[in-house]
Amino acid sequence: MSSTPMSVNRLELLKFMNSGDLAANGHHTGMTGLIGEPLAVGLILHYLRQKNSNAALISTKVTTGAKRGPRLDAWIDDGNGTLYQTEIKMWGGNAIGGVYLAPDTSHEQLREIGQRQWHRWIWDQENTRFQEALVQKVLTPMQRPAGYDGKRYRVEPLLCLWWLVHPDDTDTSWTTVPLPQGSPFKQVHVFSLTRYLMSLEEDVLHLELPLLEQRFAWLDRIFPDPPSP
Repeated sequence: MSSTPMSVNRLELLKFMNSGDLAANGHHTGMTGLIGEPLAVGLILHYLRQKNSNAALISTKVTTGAKRGPRLDAWIDDGNGTLYQTEIKMWGGNAIGGVYLAPDTSHEQLREIGQRQWHRWIWDQENTRFQEALVQKVLTPMQRPAGYDGKRYRVEPLLCLWWLVHPDDTDTSWTTVPLPQGSPFKQVHVFSLTRYLMSLEEDVLHLELPLLEQRFAWLDRIFPDPPSP
């Protein structure tokens, strides 16, 4: 599942999601519903392809195989034999529990804010589990996509959050959190999109966003250009 790369203004994206700009009020829910998950997948691939150019989105159908039950957002192949069953949460700075961040926030402040967000809203340290069922479901084993058998690929859970979160005291965007004995997985990966974007230097990113490309194509069909006078 690939597409022509699309240009994304990194600074404007951070401003829209994190700055509390009054001009963005009332648009977050609608915009996030349209661009959120495709953008998250594009940024995950951007990160993974720094290590292996073959990283790819495999499918957006992630289920246990049953008609009912938990659903996740994407299967992502890292190109190195790991298949990530991925849950995406695009909560912005204006969401309950969110924080507004200035572009010049120091690394030390980012780390402190990220650790506070992780322990206050995401992780239950006492019970070593996620606080919310909507996040905890990332640890439910899902049915592998066709062609990804257990001999060649290992499945690991990936929680992708827009929020700035730091599960430990490192200053990184991707963190691996060990899980207690008896969990379906040995570890869960946590990727903070805000922290990743703030670590980059390019003003404009070129991301593979196949789902967003398809959505924009539908918008063009629904709202065609007016005829020339």
